[in-house]
Amino acid sequence: MINYNLSFKYALYGSVLGFVVLLLLLFSGNSPWSSASWMGAWIPGITAYFAMKTYALEEQESQVLYGAVLKRSMLVILFQAFFYNLMAAVFVYLFSVDAVDLYQTEMMQNAAQLKTMVGAEMYDQIILELEKITFTTLAFWDFIYKLIGGFMVSLILAAIFKKNKPIFDNE
Repeated sequence: MINYNLSFKYALYGSVLGFVVLLLLLFSGNSPWSSASWMGAWIPGITAYFAMKTYALEEQESQVLYGAVLKRSMLVILFQAFFYNLMAAVFVYLFSVDAVDLYQTEMMQNAAQLKTMVGAEMYDQIILELEKITFTTLAFWDFIYKLIGGFMVSLILAAIFKKNKPIFDNE
């Protein structure tokens, strides 16, 4: 049975840190989902690393299974993505922040630069899709991207923190 306390604790740490980055980006006039999003991309990996380091120190067994580390680090990533998006949604809806407008403006500027490469018809379609985008769509894709990136990080962390059973037991 998995003890969820460690996963919750580190997921809350990571989501609060991610939320601080979101606030810094919004107050500096940047969208947290556009080109400046790299500033918060490292947070899930770092919090999962420290959670697994703590888990490995708590587990004094000679064997820590790859699957157990993978499961625990994915739980940290899942909870962190959920808590982060929940805090972002509450903040954006309570304070009527124009985060989506910032995203749309930056993406439309990028699309304008690509207009000659993609053609006028494709450019019009891109602009139409950008105008229809909502906070819910951005939050959903942010959640999915965090899970995909977190899965890759979890695979790496599981390989780092697993402990194999000794070949010869000295009894």
